[in-house]
Amino acid sequence: MLQKIRDNSQGLISKVILGLMIVLFGLWGIDTLVGSFLVSTPTLTVNGDEIQTAEIDNLTQQKVQEVLSQLGDNPDLSQLNEVALREAAVNEVIQRTLIGQSATETGMTVSNATIQKGLRENPDFQIDGKYDQEVANRVIRGAGYTVSGYFNVVRQSMVQNQLLAAYTATGFATNDQMTQLASLVHQKRNLRYVVVQAAPFIDSVAVSAEEIKAYYDSHQNDFAQEEQVKVDYLELNKATMMNEVSVTEEQIQTAYQDEVASYQAQTERRASHILWEATTVDEIAAARTEAEAVKARLAAGEEFAALAAEFSDDTGSKQAGGDVGFTAGSNFVEPFENALKALAVNQVSDPVQTEFGIHLIKLTEQQETAVEPLEARRSAIEQDLKQKAVDTLFSARVEELKNLAFESPDLEGPATALKLTKQSSEFFTRTNGFGIAEQAAVRDAAFNIEVLEQELNSEVIAVDADRSVVLRVLEHTEAQIRPLDVVNGEVELLVRQEKAKQQAEALGKTFIDGLQTNGNIDGLLSTQGLSWNQVDSIERVAANVNPELTDKAFAMARPEVGKTTVDGFSLGNGDYAIIEVQSVTDGTAADFKEGEEASIRNFVSQQSGSTDITSFIRSLEARAAIEGKETQLEVQDPLL
Repeated sequence: MLQKIRDNSQGLISKVILGLMIVLFGLWGIDTLVGSFLVSTPTLTVNGDEIQTAEIDNLTQQKVQEVLSQLGDNPDLSQLNEVALREAAVNEVIQRTLIGQSATETGMTVSNATIQKGLRENPDFQIDGKYDQEVANRVIRGAGYTVSGYFNVVRQSMVQNQLLAAYTATGFATNDQMTQLASLVHQKRNLRYVVVQAAPFIDSVAVSAEEIKAYYDSHQNDFAQEEQVKVDYLELNKATMMNEVSVTEEQIQTAYQDEVASYQAQTERRASHILWEATTVDEIAAARTEAEAVKARLAAGEEFAALAAEFSDDTGSKQAGGDVGFTAGSNFVEPFENALKALAVNQVSDPVQTEFGIHLIKLTEQQETAVEPLEARRSAIEQDLKQKAVDTLFSARVEELKNLAFESPDLEGPATALKLTKQSSEFFTRTNGFGIAEQAAVRDAAFNIEVLEQELNSEVIAVDADRSVVLRVLEHTEAQIRPLDVVNGEVELLVRQEKAKQQAEALGKTFIDGLQTNGNIDGLLSTQGLSWNQVDSIERVAANVNPELTDKAFAMARPEVGKTTVDGFSLGNGDYAIIEVQSVTDGTAADFKEGEEASIRNFVSQQSGSTDITSFIRSLEARAAIEGKETQLEVQDPLL
């Protein structure tokens, strides 16, 4: 617990907020709902709100994919508990619905301007870091939404986040909790310890053939050798093709002229706006009338920033004078961009209508992109042209290699035709390999039935964006237990290490017995060439002491006044340690280092807030009318 507090006390606020967020625009998991409302039969209701089976099915599939990604390549599907995953999906949907209902009941809302700002900042809707309206529309349509439908989903998500954040903010740490934590976190102990090393016993212990055989028989899995293959392969590599392509002066000149034309078109404009949110006909008319009145006040000399602060519904920009930053022509919706392009610097538009309402738009700054001279751009242009030529050549060679590998009985024909050198890998397994076999796709191809058993060439495998390979199995060994005569030396060493560990432990326990009986074992230690190591005022984390020792020392009981506490244990390397705790001094708030108290207080507060959220959701569930949950928990179709 204490170490967890230490580890998590940095960046706590940001971590908890991220943990609470139902990530903005992350609701792709319900994209199939739009097309399935008319065909799905709702079998689950929460306080009268119907939840479609398709939503639960889709969320369950997401959870399946998450588990599979964690299991890595060649996952063991026996670890996939479909019933538990579906139950988690059902519970999550119920809780999400209850939170949404509660947020609606409390009157929480999010402005269109806030949603628009989030859309502009969403990387999925950007090209080269800039918002692109066409990309946004394409992504939204691809998810099965209209723009207004997607806005509603995002609005619901953000409203729910507001509610959860409100509960998080109520968490706090009491002074008594901080005092208790200080006493534990900065507790100090005086102790001494001695370590009996196992290594000196390794050569002196006797090991018989029977012991080696018994260890080998009882640890068969430790000596298992996985199924392995060794392959020959041909590799296409873009790096080796660079010398095969050239670029003419005419191509460089043409490319530069294209750049000049492109740069000239890249004018960036900085905008400020005043927004009146409006959706209905009456709201739009009223907003337009008020906007015209404000435009008149601007013409009379009033400051745009002051009027933005007074009238704008865009909470994200109104306190900044209405500033919404630069655009190269695609960051804002089309009517906004068109109006902005028509303005001179410091000019204010007439009222402009967009899907968010009515705007007054001011062009505050305009920047033209400088064009570098040809000689400054020549090297980069030449490299770019060569790279494009190599990309084209590479694609053609890949297609040719695909055909040759399919038609050839071996790799000799493709190697000759494409002037490639056949290479060989080391042995590798289904899960691990070196060199080219580090790539999971290569390992998967090598163990494909057609390649492994039918001895065919593989398909062309894209190792990365610049390399592709085709392979053929050269050697194959089945999974087996390595014979004792092959691993005899390895087994003998393991037996020696185990017996040495036992010897060290036996000697250590005699020291403990002597200490508990006589109170002094200095003489016994001396005969073994050992002595106590005294450590005073040690804390739980000490740079000069083995962490295994400090962990054990702080897990030991506090000694009574005038007495000590003694214990012994084996270390991970086989050595045996004896620890004598002499005294304990509790920490105080004065021991907190700079910033540590605030970090720990934040951590405890966030934990408290998380507990409040859990209790809040449990109370919602307890009062809710939920019907059809048991039906939804039945997995009717296989998930894979």
